[in-house]
Amino acid sequence: MMQSVQLALFPLPVFLLPGGVTRLRIFEQKYLRMVKEAGDERHFALSLYKSATEFQTAPWASWVEIIDFGSAQDDILTIDVRSKGLLDVTEVWMDADGLRQARFDVRPHWSCSELAPRYQHISDELLRIFKQNPELAALYPEPRFEDAAWVAGRFLEILPFSPEHKEGFCEPGTLPQALKFLDTILTGQDD
Repeated sequence: MMQSVQLALFPLPVFLLPGGVTRLRIFEQKYLRMVKEAGDERHFALSLYKSATEFQTAPWASWVEIIDFGSAQDDILTIDVRSKGLLDVTEVWMDADGLRQARFDVRPHWSCSELAPRYQHISDELLRIFKQNPELAALYPEPRFEDAAWVAGRFLEILPFSPEHKEGFCEPGTLPQALKFLDTILTGQDD
């Protein structure tokens, strides 16, 4: 039986796969309420913003947990969130203040797996990027550069492509295609 959950839904142009971390600036009242009501588990759903849909959301979302709170120089609340999995949106509605709520089914995604030697250069390049970007590296105090799913996920999240171009990699069996895609980008060669 598929697990179902109900969570607040926050549409943003952010692509986040399981294990991914991002920092969000929270300033609208409805999203401040979302953070407040996230409860002890600190969960909500982050979905791709889709202007052409009824609720401006993609049919899938990232199930996130708040892992840290802070404030920016302008005293705006910042939160770091980590994706604990993916969700399929089954129903969406809007509260009086405009905060979206939704029901979801849990969507399977990639399992942890050892990075094959032929793709080690992808991990090496990600490590180089982390070393050049300490703010990014700080979001991952325990990086898993030997895990193919973790490496592919983090690389896809930071690629300068629109989130819509990355959506195909949200499907469960797409890790081999993701690694091949990243290999092609980095080497300029398509096997």
